[in-house]
Amino acid sequence: MSQKDASPDAKRPHAGGGALRRHAYEALKGMILSSTFHPGERLSEVRLSKLIGVSRTPLREALMLLEAEGLVIGRQNSGYSVVHFEPEAIRNLLVAREGLDAYVAEVACRTATDEDLARLKAVMAEIEAINQHQDSESREPARELELGLKVHEVIVSATRNPVLQDMTRRLYEQLRVALWLEVLWIDSWDDAVEQHREIIDAVVARDGPRAAEAAREHIRDSLRNMARIERLYEERRRRFALPQRPPGRAKR
Repeated sequence: MSQKDASPDAKRPHAGGGALRRHAYEALKGMILSSTFHPGERLSEVRLSKLIGVSRTPLREALMLLEAEGLVIGRQNSGYSVVHFEPEAIRNLLVAREGLDAYVAEVACRTATDEDLARLKAVMAEIEAINQHQDSESREPARELELGLKVHEVIVSATRNPVLQDMTRRLYEQLRVALWLEVLWIDSWDDAVEQHREIIDAVVARDGPRAAEAAREHIRDSLRNMARIERLYEERRRRFALPQRPPGRAKR
């Protein structure tokens, strides 16, 4: 299947509909991509409102747009923070995930119950259903990520090994932002469907070596995608110019 870089600008919700909202969106985006804010830094709405010169309403609308692009993360009760994107750290985590996922898949081939295998087949059926009915204009990135993670959740649960389950949970938590960026910025859904199908088919067949290799290839693909995301990220940082506030506009 072909795989192409998905332009974050093309995927984000429309930023029009108000000069102040657009200004806040472009100003914040420029600050993030020019490293005015540090990765992981919490964004104070009071401070940003004064810094950019807009009220809280267009500011919050701009933050929602940036969250849809994967540049900020919103958390309940703690507001927004800049995405923490460190390519070297992500690569190290993915290398660890490659080995862990491969071993987990191999173990699951020996320990999975018929009920576990039925759960895996059910998740794959959901993935296939989405694959049949969505296109580039009707994508649901959050649902794609949810189902992709569900595959691995069911497999590690099938190992009946609490240590492997805890290691997997902690590793995936550290990779959550990177996985979200991969879904948002790289159009690789067709490849992900094929890779998850291969992993599930191998586990259902209880073919340990095949399941381990399929899991490894899935993560190798993520490593390739992360290299492309890094290039996209740096390209956007180089080309993005911080805009000036529209003259003669009052706060509202």
